[in-house]
Amino acid sequence: MSFFSRSVATLAIFAFTSCGSDSAEPYDLQIDTFNVALAGAFIPFEDERRGPIVEALNASTSDVVCVQEAWRQSDKDMILTGTSGTFPHTASFVHDLDSAIDDATDQSGNVPPAPTTPPCAGALTESLDAALSCLQANCSTVPGSEDGQTTSSACAQDMCIEAVTTLLLGSADSLRCYSCLATSLPTEPFRDMRELCTGENNAELAFRGQSGVMILSKHPIENAEAFVLPGTWNRRVVAEATVSLPNGSDVDVYCNHLTPIFDSLAFPYTGPYGDDQVGADGWAAEQLLQAEKLIRRVQDRSGDRPAVILGDMNAGRAHEDATFNEGLLTLELLESVFTPAVTSDFVPRCTHCPESINPISSEDTPPVWIDHIFMFNVDASAVQSTEIVLDQPTVPAGGTMVPLSDHFALRSVITID
Repeated sequence: MSFFSRSVATLAIFAFTSCGSDSAEPYDLQIDTFNVALAGAFIPFEDERRGPIVEALNASTSDVVCVQEAWRQSDKDMILTGTSGTFPHTASFVHDLDSAIDDATDQSGNVPPAPTTPPCAGALTESLDAALSCLQANCSTVPGSEDGQTTSSACAQDMCIEAVTTLLLGSADSLRCYSCLATSLPTEPFRDMRELCTGENNAELAFRGQSGVMILSKHPIENAEAFVLPGTWNRRVVAEATVSLPNGSDVDVYCNHLTPIFDSLAFPYTGPYGDDQVGADGWAAEQLLQAEKLIRRVQDRSGDRPAVILGDMNAGRAHEDATFNEGLLTLELLESVFTPAVTSDFVPRCTHCPESINPISSEDTPPVWIDHIFMFNVDASAVQSTEIVLDQPTVPAGGTMVPLSDHFALRSVITID
């Protein structure tokens, strides 16, 4: 073969392979968001649910799962180890009480001053001790002992609300002390609760400042990062990673858990990100601020790459089954920038439901669809299916069968070119 012939053949081969790489097959990405509710005394049947949660995740057919409320490092490690055969690629992060916020500005663009004293310093120690004594006497795993832990948040509210009245109805300093008591209640022994609230300046963050989100992936990931948001009572983090799909495409994944909107005397807003509002309005203002920061982060980080933004947004619109609006301003803001990853024929249901639907919840829990999957730089026509999964009672607990969590998981299949 002449040099000219060889050159023509080489060019033909190059042209063929180039054409093939440019027209790679689209990939149907199956992605889940699942709040596993491993939150100590806040959610019932944690010990019974822990193993089945890992088994369900390990059996998952999804490509990527965004996990929320794996608050303790031991639970993160358990999930990572127990699912490593199914999800060998993960994005999980360690945080503590002193972890820095990546964008700490408030609604006015100012950075609130950090606390310089423990929440229950000085004279407030007496009120803290009164509350702890009530919990030890009425709601302890080891009655009367400082080594015990709170049996349930419901018991604490029923039996000891009077013991914390002076903190709840007192000054801003009293509310700081109350918030430390409330956030340490689900997991800390009473002895440690006292040490935290009287010795750590940032002790108002639950789970010792740990974050609860993580990304599990069957495919390689890169650029894994944690973007820390402002958050009251809990560390709020966006877990980020770029997932490399089998067709050669990259998709950015943002796993979130935004601040809930509490509307109860037992959950006053005590943070600096409430836009000078109190109660439920303060929580709502903080949640909306987080959504604004999340949107800017996705736009800046992903640019024109396809992205999936998912998690427990604690925001949902009322419909036939989920008859309660929660965080509607947040949801409308997210929908104004991102595209919901739901098919046109998807029938909305509550993902966080009352006891009549999910026996892990209380009966006064409003039915809300607050677990969402959104897309960025991906057209709505790319969504092939949407369904609520992991909603069946499969765990024996308390003489009955309960689901894996007080949240049901949401799954979407999205075609990525």
